[in-house]
Amino acid sequence: MNRILVPVLFLIALMYFTSPVYAQSEYYVQSVKAKVMSATSFNSTVMGEVGKGYKFTSTAKVGTWVKVKYINKDGYVSSLLLATHPPFDRIALIKGDESEITQGVRRRASSFTSAAAARGLTADDRRRLGTEERADYELLDYMESFKVSTDELNRFMEGRTQ
Repeated sequence: MNRILVPVLFLIALMYFTSPVYAQSEYYVQSVKAKVMSATSFNSTVMGEVGKGYKFTSTAKVGTWVKVKYINKDGYVSSLLLATHPPFDRIALIKGDESEITQGVRRRASSFTSAAAARGLTADDRRRLGTEERADYELLDYMESFKVSTDELNRFMEGRTQ
């Protein structure tokens, strides 16, 4: 029994007297800006501010805060602003001059469309609307009934480029 008790007591003493080990990790700022605080509180002194993609080396985690090295001092950054991977690059879907983009572009749906969508109007409801406000949904349904194959589309496009 002594042979088992001594190692168990040794392990308990080792766990009690040693500080918890935290592997250093790299964290990257994911938000546009992140403040480095002197303590784990937003009311503490701001040590500095860093931009998106800034890489920190962390030495510990304290609640929802990550303890980091900043200008050879210990600071804290909210873990909500950090990730263990670099931030993704922003991809622009539309390229071009802003004046070109804004020409002919509707910024929002018409009030008629918005109101109809909010009321959840069906095709029957649209037919009951007055002629002044009504779009030609019957013609739209007729146009959508046509099916164009890929071959037909390719032949059409070849004729346009010649």
